[in-house]
Amino acid sequence: MNALATVAYAEFGIQSNFSFLRGASKPEELVVAAKFLGFSSIGLADRNTVAGVVRAWQQARVEGLSYHPGCRLAFCDGTPDVLAYPQDRKGWGHLCRMLTQANMRDDSEKGAPLLYRDDLFEWGDLMSLAILPDLSTPAEDLRLISRLKDRFGKNLRLAVSPDYHGNDRYRIEQAAAMAEASGIPLMATNDVLY
Repeated sequence: MNALATVAYAEFGIQSNFSFLRGASKPEELVVAAKFLGFSSIGLADRNTVAGVVRAWQQARVEGLSYHPGCRLAFCDGTPDVLAYPQDRKGWGHLCRMLTQANMRDDSEKGAPLLYRDDLFEWGDLMSLAILPDLSTPAEDLRLISRLKDRFGKNLRLAVSPDYHGNDRYRIEQAAAMAEASGIPLMATNDVLY
């Protein structure tokens, strides 16, 4: 294990270059970097696609790193992003159906699926979910979290990551308070892009 690692850490907010114009590194490179940094586990969650999960899985096998494939669901209706990690084969079917439906909508452009909150409520079963609220509208965020908790129960987390705009301590405290108020676990992520 690398000397930099002192505590087991799993990163679940990783986006690769399959998250077009967002992530910069190939899935394989991200796995190698995670192993070098001593991560105990990673979860690749590209934006509205699962295109990179096999490449990451193959490299994780080579590196001996625990790997969790998923997807970052980015909605077109103002719903905050959600990290979705299928729990089993049926959950994968639900995720793929949701993404296919979003890509097949008449007004959807190639590479820009139209995903709506209702799609998550319809197809989000059998997935571990982590909502990434923007924290600018706490009351609205709490209402949505309450609805998601009612629907998905113990499979829901609230994820928070630094945005590096000088207000990270406040944002993390706000997210922690929101998680406590809603009774769901808080999850840290670094929103890895490269």
